[in-house]
Amino acid sequence: MKKFLSLFLVSFLSACTTVKYNGTETYVNQVDYPELNKVITVYIGDYLVQKGTITEEDVLVVNQMIDGLLYDIPPQKYKQIGFDNKDDFYSSQGVSRSVLADPIQALSLRKTQNSKLCVVTTLGNKECYTGDYERKKQLSERGSSFQQTLIYSGRVGDKINIGYREFSNNNGGQYLTMM
Repeated sequence: MKKFLSLFLVSFLSACTTVKYNGTETYVNQVDYPELNKVITVYIGDYLVQKGTITEEDVLVVNQMIDGLLYDIPPQKYKQIGFDNKDDFYSSQGVSRSVLADPIQALSLRKTQNSKLCVVTTLGNKECYTGDYERKKQLSERGSSFQQTLIYSGRVGDKINIGYREFSNNNGGQYLTMM
């Protein structure tokens, strides 16, 4: 009975973390510029009209190297791989470990302000560090974004030059000039 109780206390007191692999929340923004019935002034290279959707997702940006005792987290963007009520989970690709450290499963960041960035191991343990990092949104590679744009290219006499461009998933299409 004593062995069972001591085993229960050890497992209860250890900080085990389960990484959720449920993807990231995506944010779809409608682009509709300018507002209807609004007069605007544009210059060469400015957008006259923009319509479409932009899909964004969350990433973790580490701005400076976090040099920990067991793990080193280099400055780069880490894609979100999941989330739960308390934590956001990010890919650990690029994170290195010391010889005595457990294998790395993911990075974890609490949803509260000023939380520490944690390395979650395959054994469920956490090693947390303070550092220069922030959550950001970036254009999604998984979502579908599509945008159509008319670009003012100048005036020749009584004619104006307008360019047309389509962007699909952050890839610019051909630029077409109309007179």
